[in-house]
Amino acid sequence: MRYVLVFVALLFPFFSHSINEEPGEGERLFVEKRCATCHVIGRGKFVGPDLYYSLDKYPVEEILQWIQNPQSIYKKYAKMPINQGYPPMPNLNINSQEAKKLLKYIEETRNQIRPRSKVKIMGSLKAFGSSKYLDGQEVQLELVMADKVLDTKKITTEKGKFVFKNLIGNIAYRIKIFYDGIEYSTDKFYFLPKENNKNIDLTVYDSVQDPNVISVDSSHLIISYEEDTSSVTVAEIFNIKNSSKNIFVGTNNLNEKVRKINSYALFPGIDNLGFPHRTSDTYIISDEKVIDTLPMPPGNRRVVFTYSKELNFFSTKISKVFMNNISSLTIIVPENKLSLAIKGLEYTKKEAGIEELAGERYTTYSLKNITKGQEIVLIFKKYDFFLNTKIITFSIFIIFIFGIFFYKRIKKNAE
Repeated sequence: MRYVLVFVALLFPFFSHSINEEPGEGERLFVEKRCATCHVIGRGKFVGPDLYYSLDKYPVEEILQWIQNPQSIYKKYAKMPINQGYPPMPNLNINSQEAKKLLKYIEETRNQIRPRSKVKIMGSLKAFGSSKYLDGQEVQLELVMADKVLDTKKITTEKGKFVFKNLIGNIAYRIKIFYDGIEYSTDKFYFLPKENNKNIDLTVYDSVQDPNVISVDSSHLIISYEEDTSSVTVAEIFNIKNSSKNIFVGTNNLNEKVRKINSYALFPGIDNLGFPHRTSDTYIISDEKVIDTLPMPPGNRRVVFTYSKELNFFSTKISKVFMNNISSLTIIVPENKLSLAIKGLEYTKKEAGIEELAGERYTTYSLKNITKGQEIVLIFKKYDFFLNTKIITFSIFIIFIFGIFFYKRIKKNAE
């Protein structure tokens, strides 16, 4: 009996657009400046108004002003937004030359397309590591506006192929597939104004629960010192490898809704825990550890989280017990601002210049073959204790007060 896993894994689509020629400067800006996420040209209203009709409704000078500085238009009309039923347009940091190129792109596209034209999504589906396409597999297409699913369409693959025809072009789409007990999902995607077809090749995986296929190749602790707040900011990076040809779905019971892929120990007492590359809801977070919940396809994954720790007046000690075997750990510290002592593990130490941070003197500590259950202790001390302006001023003031006190006392005794 096959169990059902109720969770969403990442699907890795490879998109090939129907536009044969290289995108021009205007189209590149239309995508790069995120115009495509709100506007279409000739396919009806989207998150924002259809730009096909904008040239008839507003003068060119006003459109250019709108592209560069929408707030100035809202101020001019004393109304935000101008068109009811749409959100206000944000400032997209577009200069005058870019605005002219975007306007030219809108004008050219308007003359080249057929209004209200339909679009098509087609593609293929196969299992990882196999040359055979999957037949009879259900593919679900979601029509998405903002974060709301407005409609769904389903189709079954024939010889591994699927086609969704006669679709509207003024909405976002997302594809979902349920395979081997796993629900896969693409990110939302859009159609560009001149684009009528999208070809999407999708890959799914057989699942595995053997924890031995998961290993931590390396880890980094990149530490910086914030003088204004007297705290350290840390970026902790784990490079994880799935050595199998299957997707690792965790070792817990398959009926559980949340997967437990791998755990990473946290230093206790840290602040501002964040995840730059993923949302926090893809982790289970406690005071002692972070648990990854996204099933891991074959190959490599990088897990990154950041945090800060306010330093004490003289020294600060933090420690944790590793929850993984780690082949190598590198700790990078700005030694011209902060001294670091490491206890509990052997290491090699050397100075390292970082090209992007000229003027900073960094030191790297390299540790090898860390085993699960070993403890590391980090002790920070601030080099600028006697160089801090506030401390120097306070010290001079105290010395001055004590000087006056002793002077008066000596003078009184002398009398």
